[in-house]
Amino acid sequence: MWGSGATGGAGGAGAVDGTVAGGAGSGGGTGTGAGAAGGTDVAPPGKWLTASALLRSGATGGTGSLPGTATGTSGGFNVEEEDVRSMLGLFAQLGKSRKDSEHRMDVPTFQSRLSAMPVRAQYTLQQALAGLAAQAPDAKPDKPMLLKLAEHVAIRFALDSYEKGELRVNAVKQLLDRMNTEIEGLRKILSTQEEMMAQAGLSVQSYTELLDQEFWEQVPEENKKEVLTSDEAWCVPPRNVRAFLEDMLRRGELKTVNEVLMKYASCVGLEAPEARRTTAIGLSDLGELYGSGDGSALMDAIRRLGNQLAIEREPELQTLVSAAFVRLSQEAASKRCYPAMQQALASLESVEAQRPGSTQSLRPRIGAEERLPEFIEEAMRSGQIADGMMDILNLMPKATIHYVTNRFGHCGFRDDCDLLATIIRNLGEDATQRLLETLQTAPANESAEAIGLVSQLSPENVERILPARLSQWPRSAHDRAVRQLSATPAQERARLLIALYDSLDVLIRPLAIDEMGMSGQSSCIPKLIELLQNDETPAFTRVKAVEALGRLRASGASALFQRILDARQVWRWVYPNELRIAAAQALLRVDPAVGMEKVAASGIDRKELSLEPSDPDANASVIRQRRYARLKLSRNLVAVTTNLRENFRLSIPELNLGGGIGSGERHLAPGSLLSLKFSHGVRNLKAQAIVRGARPQAMAFEFVDMDLDERYRLRKLLLELGGLPMVAQVTSRTRRRGRVAISKNY
Repeated sequence: MWGSGATGGAGGAGAVDGTVAGGAGSGGGTGTGAGAAGGTDVAPPGKWLTASALLRSGATGGTGSLPGTATGTSGGFNVEEEDVRSMLGLFAQLGKSRKDSEHRMDVPTFQSRLSAMPVRAQYTLQQALAGLAAQAPDAKPDKPMLLKLAEHVAIRFALDSYEKGELRVNAVKQLLDRMNTEIEGLRKILSTQEEMMAQAGLSVQSYTELLDQEFWEQVPEENKKEVLTSDEAWCVPPRNVRAFLEDMLRRGELKTVNEVLMKYASCVGLEAPEARRTTAIGLSDLGELYGSGDGSALMDAIRRLGNQLAIEREPELQTLVSAAFVRLSQEAASKRCYPAMQQALASLESVEAQRPGSTQSLRPRIGAEERLPEFIEEAMRSGQIADGMMDILNLMPKATIHYVTNRFGHCGFRDDCDLLATIIRNLGEDATQRLLETLQTAPANESAEAIGLVSQLSPENVERILPARLSQWPRSAHDRAVRQLSATPAQERARLLIALYDSLDVLIRPLAIDEMGMSGQSSCIPKLIELLQNDETPAFTRVKAVEALGRLRASGASALFQRILDARQVWRWVYPNELRIAAAQALLRVDPAVGMEKVAASGIDRKELSLEPSDPDANASVIRQRRYARLKLSRNLVAVTTNLRENFRLSIPELNLGGGIGSGERHLAPGSLLSLKFSHGVRNLKAQAIVRGARPQAMAFEFVDMDLDERYRLRKLLLELGGLPMVAQVTSRTRRRGRVAISKNY
């Protein structure tokens, strides 16, 4: 490996006058070439010696060699550790002479002391010089060069000893540590960078570790693999392990990578404390590599760390093993390796059983609960629950129920709601019971948020519990309840809306009627006809009932529609224009032929019929479909609130018969009731609306009550400013993840 060292200039390895230092011992060999040609590249006699002169003489030396080194190996030489350490001490004295003007070391003195060393030690120096020259052939500043030479001598000796089998793997670091003791004096003299880093508060890596890393960089690959797949894998520094594994990954040798990772992790359970300490530190450093495979190595490492954590008794090692356990558990969470996460949580239970109280600080550091939203959001993005994810969620049911309940209320798409309901269903009956308890006993706002999920899991209990609870709730909670029910499958939604209708606030009932019509369920028709026939039903609610019957194609209501259209008094129609228009639109849907005939005789302007309720789409992906087509106004309409302590203006660019969106100086919470006055021409329009959602500089609202004459004027205004309705496709509504979009379902 270092074969060039044998022919790389024995004559110049420590010489300044063309001879091997002091005649190279008893061997009497002489050097030739640049180093032997009168010392042309070194300091003249009588001058003090520099490190670069030493390096240049060795790196450019001739073809001379020491006895027994013709083949470039150590041959019959048996270098002793004491000899090498003496040489390192000599380098330290040489470095000191650079600093101390009174004790400069001249060439003859250095030659004399170097030649006094055994030939085998001089040979080690020769190899180090050749290797250093091969790495950095250009001249470098003296200070680091002499230091590098000392380190190369130490590494060369360790590598030779290892390759001969004289040095066991687990003794490499101890040997380099002893060598470093000799080098330390030279380092203190020549190195200032580390001192500057230390003064700046920066950590400096152990010099023994640096030597250890350089040693393993020079070990052949086949030897590295042999060590890394043995119980001595912990001896290899993490940086070198990483480099080896990354090279294997580039080659696609995944089996080798997995084998090394598992063997390295197994070292955390070895008897030697140093092995456990080094392995724990290394596992923390190699965390991302454990998370790069199929998860088997990550699971195995977490399991072994958990087992060791349960039995480890030394405080320092407990801390290091805990840190590694947390690091790999976090890696499992970030890579969504749910089986490995499950192993981590199971290991915590085992550790807690053997060492009660020891895991209290570990659970929050692992961060499984903190990452729970990420897991659920990822499932919603992919549209499916990943393998092993439910096992994790089952280990933290309370946090899962809490997040899923809140997230359900912010979903705009039915598939998302179904997936969240499936998660709760998979948690088991206890999760459903917990939600029922929330619905039954929690404050109004919290209880209302559970309605959507419980309606999918146990609709019969919602029908039983909710009427009594609604009587205790404010209007905003009633509004929230109806919107939560919109996520329920159509058949159950219709049944619940009918059952709850009479318990709802008067201003929220029109919204419930809209939901009945959009459900597409004929079971709602009897209730809607009852409301239409009842003279005590508020006018705005009756219009909503007519529209819902038209959406449901309620042919049984045809006679009612015709009566509304035809009824006259002496000089005028009996019913308001707005109710008659709604009846005409509904009749055209349930009985087109009769509808056209009746409309022709009704005196209704055909243009007024163009603003009509939207039909539901049974296959729509969204929860709340638009009740009316969107209208972009030709100019913004101004509305002013009249029921607030501090009223404000809204500038409205979009408006229809169901509501609109505008910008103003203030934002109100969703569910807030607004009394609005719209200014247009000489007359004002008034309406009651509920805030739907808010984002910067925009607020959506939905009408919940309006005098029918006012609604008719609104229709005229929309025809004047809005032009033709904008065609809107459900497929064009994007899934905006990670935030709650403003609802425009009016």
